[in-house]
Amino acid sequence: MINAIFYKEWIKTKWYYAVACLLLIGFASYAGIYLKRVGDLSGMAALWEYYLSKDDSLITIIKYLPLIVGIGGAVFQFAPEMHRKCLKLTLHLPCGYIKSVGAMMLFGTGILVMCSLICFAVLYVFASHILPDEIVSRILLTAIPWFLAGFCAYYLTIWVVVEPVWKKRVFQTILSVFVLKLFIITDTPGAYLPSLWWLVPLAFGAALLPVISLSDFKEGLQD
Repeated sequence: MINAIFYKEWIKTKWYYAVACLLLIGFASYAGIYLKRVGDLSGMAALWEYYLSKDDSLITIIKYLPLIVGIGGAVFQFAPEMHRKCLKLTLHLPCGYIKSVGAMMLFGTGILVMCSLICFAVLYVFASHILPDEIVSRILLTAIPWFLAGFCAYYLTIWVVVEPVWKKRVFQTILSVFVLKLFIITDTPGAYLPSLWWLVPLAFGAALLPVISLSDFKEGLQD
């Protein structure tokens, strides 16, 4: 049953995630090419000095992209289910509604993990040829909250999309915006390192929130 759900989600979202992955690769490659270009024109020493003196992460071009990809993934997965009222069938599968919807979310999470790892790999390949390992590590660590924002946005968007009560949906949207802002407040390299211990559980803990909306939907609550 779970494999069938995975296959259904793959058929439904494969083109979206393919485009999203290509966008992440493209923007990561652009950031790497930009670093190389600046290094060629100004010299690597000047690039290092700029990074150290300006506290610039050098890859801010990808800052909002994981968040957008996460929101889009949730919309592509669950908005059609709500529009065509297919989610009601999913909730009545023999494996249970939490397990079936959890499988759908697990599929989306897995794809987001894959896209994130590919993006990190591209950034590392480009940056490691230009900057010392210490700076490369710091740049990649600076990007972690941005990618955590993508996962959190994915779960929060599902929470909003599945909610059948519009008043609750408005409240959830406002709350989600404030929560997501916590991940993207600053671009300063290393600024979020002391906060990762609570940002990680916050991002993935948001996966529990759709259960609330699913309960409302299953009970047939409406405005």
